[in-house]
Amino acid sequence: MTRVMASIRKLKKDINALTYDMLTRCYVLKNYDPEITEDEFDEVIRKIVFLRNDLILRTNHPESDAESKNMRSHYRKVKEDLYELLGVIDELKERGN
Repeated sequence: MTRVMASIRKLKKDINALTYDMLTRCYVLKNYDPEITEDEFDEVIRKIVFLRNDLILRTNHPESDAESKNMRSHYRKVKEDLYELLGVIDELKERGN
């Protein structure tokens, strides 16, 4: 049980670290690209925050009746969806060009 909890804790730390990195990149990109509008910027920031909140929620509340294999696949899916955050910054770059 301790190993599972440590893995969940690490996953949540990874989610938060990647989220903060993406937010920082968005602010830097906005400061250096005058073509990015406030509306585009706000939309991307909202999307990052929404994805972060969704990933944390799914990490904290997995299916309660899931078996061991299903739990592994659940957390594997959360990890895969974490990479969605990386694509969000590309959306802002494309809008600025």
